Amino acid sequence: MVVTLASTIPWDLRRRGLKDSIRHDRRIKEALKQNLKDLIAEEAIITSDGKKLVKIPIKYLDQYRFRFGDDRRREGVGQGPGQVGDVIASDPGDGPPDGMAGDQPGQEVYEAEVSLDDLTSMMLEDFALPWLEQKEQELVKTTSYRFDDLRKQGQLSNLDKRRTLVENLRRNAVTGNPRVGSISTDDLRYKVWKEHKELHSNCAVYLLMDRSGSMTTEKKYMAKSFFFWLVRFLQLKYQHVEMVFIAHDTEAKVVPEQNFFTISNSGGTKCSSAYELALDHIRKHHPKARWNSYVFHFSDGDNYSDDNEACKKLILELLEETQMVGYGEISEADDRIYGRDGRMLYGGYRMSTLHQELSALDNPRFVTVMIHQKEDVYRGLQEFLKTRPEVAV
Repeated sequence: MVVTLASTIPWDLRRRGLKDSIRHDRRIKEALKQNLKDLIAEEAIITSDGKKLVKIPIKYLDQYRFRFGDDRRREGVGQGPGQVGDVIASDPGDGPPDGMAGDQPGQEVYEAEVSLDDLTSMMLEDFALPWLEQKEQELVKTTSYRFDDLRKQGQLSNLDKRRTLVENLRRNAVTGNPRVGSISTDDLRYKVWKEHKELHSNCAVYLLMDRSGSMTTEKKYMAKSFFFWLVRFLQLKYQHVEMVFIAHDTEAKVVPEQNFFTISNSGGTKCSSAYELALDHIRKHHPKARWNSYVFHFSDGDNYSDDNEACKKLILELLEETQMVGYGEISEADDRIYGRDGRMLYGGYRMSTLHQELSALDNPRFVTVMIHQKEDVYRGLQEFLKTRPEVAV
């Protein structure tokens, strides 16, 4: 009797490598999801070209195991000094407090390579453009071809080998000799393709960004982070979507996507110029009867005060032409914040006069968010792209 090594290894152990690989991939995804708000604003991702793999630092994922204590510190089995509620251990990876030098090793951190498409799918899988409607006129038609039928005659290049062997086995089994062999022309099966047409609602998304001099490097980075992930989300989830990029200071211009993400900041701020240009562009190129249009605007709210009322009126007009208008304000910390009673509050964030003016708009399809730091970008995406109930407007 010949005993091979493979026959002596248990089946469960032979599949251990595959199981460990699947478990490792699952834990990487869990680690990514637990740190979404930090990863979404990672500079290495935002500055990538959108095609390369992104390296994400992941703590070492060790196997579960029993770990015994130090005999030198142990006074007895199951007992020791201290009272209920005392801290008995701390994470060695946290390091010593107050930046002091430590003498303990840190946690092992590795870089996991993840494609931008996979990362976008994980981050934005539950997001969607709200209130997307099926338009009745001028739907986008796409044509695809699927092999969903079989015939006994056809081109040799379309021969379905699996079904041919099944038919041959079935015919031989009827004669009392179940085997594969002596293939005849009656056994041959050919795949036949059919043309399928699909209809998709037209969708247009307008991305408006403040590029005025008051937009500091940090503010501009947070705005670009939001728009970066919005573009990736739209490209990945929707087959037919047109994106219009508008940059503005006191004047607004439609710019190419590359220029939108690299344009420098200067000049004053007049947000109504962006809303006016978007409204005119929508009416000319994306009328509501045939398009689902969305407008997303990010600014620091440092707007010319006399322009706030004009912005409010233009947004009301935009809401008549679009599915949704979103305004995101990047605010900065202000040590001099006053409460309703007139007393000064500390450690708050300043809300611009523009935001105060727009907050008075009572329309469920006008959504506002406040972003204070780059980790809030994910919260902004959640607020703008979450599923919302149908409303009457």
